[in-house]
Amino acid sequence: MDLNKLVGDTNPEDLKKIIAILQAVVSLKDSDNEPETNDTKKSNIKTKSRQRPPIERTGHNQFLDMPEQNMHKEDTAFQKKVSKHPPVPRSRPFTPISVRCRICGEVEEVNPTLVESPDRYKCNSCSGSAG
Repeated sequence: MDLNKLVGDTNPEDLKKIIAILQAVVSLKDSDNEPETNDTKKSNIKTKSRQRPPIERTGHNQFLDMPEQNMHKEDTAFQKKVSKHPPVPRSRPFTPISVRCRICGEVEEVNPTLVESPDRYKCNSCSGSAG
């Protein structure tokens, strides 16, 4: 590299100041760069052991204490939509039907909504196996 091209019309005093600053920076970096041990390298790697601790369940639904719980009751348009279809129980009663598995021949009593066609029924154990 040609130093004259880089320096050009720069004042020699300014160059000496720049060199002094660069030497100070290099000496600081040399003192900071200590050889890394295996311990410092491992600390930079994120592992799965730093996961959040599990949330403690108190069993109390805090939503029931909030004013937002009853806000929908003031909304008449919403109430009209909801009142058209009254709530239904989650588990509706059913009369089980007797079906025979087409693979193993086992006879089971099952919910009729789970059977599309009684002659095509396959039990859980046969459904989970290959073939």
